[in-house]
Amino acid sequence: MSEIIKDESVEVKKPRSGRKPSIAKAKGSKENTTKTSASAHKTSKRANSSVKLSSEMVTKTIEAKIDAFFEANKEFGIKKLVSAAKLMEANANIGTPARYWNPKMKPFIYAGKTGKHYIIDLLKCMVFLDRAYNFLVELTKEGGKVLIVGTRGEIIKNHVKEEAKRANCFYINQRWLGGTLTNFRTINKSIIKLNNLIMLQLSDEIKKYSKKEQLQKIKETEKLGKFFGGIRTMKGLPQAVIVLDPVVEKNAVAEAKKLNIPVIALTNTNADPSLIDFVIPCNTSSIKTVYLLTSVLVDAICEGMGEPKNVVGKADNEIVLPELTKRPVEIINRKSFTKGANVVDGGDSEDSPATSDVISKETKEETQTETK
Repeated sequence: MSEIIKDESVEVKKPRSGRKPSIAKAKGSKENTTKTSASAHKTSKRANSSVKLSSEMVTKTIEAKIDAFFEANKEFGIKKLVSAAKLMEANANIGTPARYWNPKMKPFIYAGKTGKHYIIDLLKCMVFLDRAYNFLVELTKEGGKVLIVGTRGEIIKNHVKEEAKRANCFYINQRWLGGTLTNFRTINKSIIKLNNLIMLQLSDEIKKYSKKEQLQKIKETEKLGKFFGGIRTMKGLPQAVIVLDPVVEKNAVAEAKKLNIPVIALTNTNADPSLIDFVIPCNTSSIKTVYLLTSVLVDAICEGMGEPKNVVGKADNEIVLPELTKRPVEIINRKSFTKGANVVDGGDSEDSPATSDVISKETKEETQTETK
């Protein structure tokens, strides 16, 4: 038989399953990954800078077109209350996702859609905002009262309360109770009860009650003040209602529509404009947008009453919007759960020292309280 001569220069390839990478290949792969990551970082920086430049150019062009429109229509008395740059900073032009849109809002939507969201026409937002502003100025000059309704989010609730106090008007920043307008006679009874409790606490008559009864009275005033504190001085129906989100506050809009009370509402692309008298198309999901436009509408009430304004007539640098910070995401270490094993504080089992210390502390405290 012929002998098989093995050549050392020829490498014999093994199957993929059993092959292990050599050290030299691993080093080369690490160097390649670092190079690719560095190049990707540079390209991302360039992309971000180009996006910033393009967004600035877009805002400038939009603002130039809107300024030209308002200059051409000065004779009709249309005013630019807020700049387009400030509205775009507050994301007022971004609507709801396309699947939630209402076809009745089509006249207020900019042509086409970008991505998953419709784009709201900022020019129409500014024109309809001026229309609602003029209505509120004339209404307050005649002595009419306005009710502001905004119950979505803590920032908006606090802002509604502050702005209503500035303009000396009524507000509701908690859950809308059914019949607040249509059944005002029964609501007025609870308002009278709230006022009587407040007068009782301010006077010396509360000292006649025991401490337990005094605590009960305080709790009752807090409960009633939570829902009726903003309408505590309202003796009749308001002449207009400002709604910050007609989708959330649909009951308030329905009651005002029944009683023929004009409704001024910030409407997104998912709202029904046929139920609203003064539509202001904007992004109601953005806290900054709602914050800004609420201040503009309250400035109209202040102008009718002859009081100073906070937003209208000021530069963009002087208008301060709330700074929003994202909550840090808590990472939880998930481990395999076995029968009879409990996980406490990120995956510590019963046998771990962390849980044993906690249990020992709790048992010590319980024994101390029992002995006492």
